[in-house]
Amino acid sequence: MASLPTGAADLERCRRVLIARAELERLAMRDATEELQIATDRIARIATMGVSLLRRYWLPVGLLLAGGLFKRARPVLRMARTGLAFWQTARLLRNARR
Repeated sequence: MASLPTGAADLERCRRVLIARAELERLAMRDATEELQIATDRIARIATMGVSLLRRYWLPVGLLLAGGLFKRARPVLRMARTGLAFWQTARLLRNARR
């Protein structure tokens, strides 16, 4: 078997080192991409849940926030009770159409 000249042997060694390094970098990039995908999925799930909660409870929360602007408790409670009645009526009408 013919031996490689010194320069060719160094080139071959450098080539193998670079191939091994490229493989490690590909694995690291794959792991980072997978972790980013998992994090993105979790953020999307949290955002979706937040939007669904907001769509479901925007009226009662809005009434409580608006009621917080008033200084006395009795008008706030009256407005909250009226708002709850409207909200329940709207839900009943919406569910009746389905």
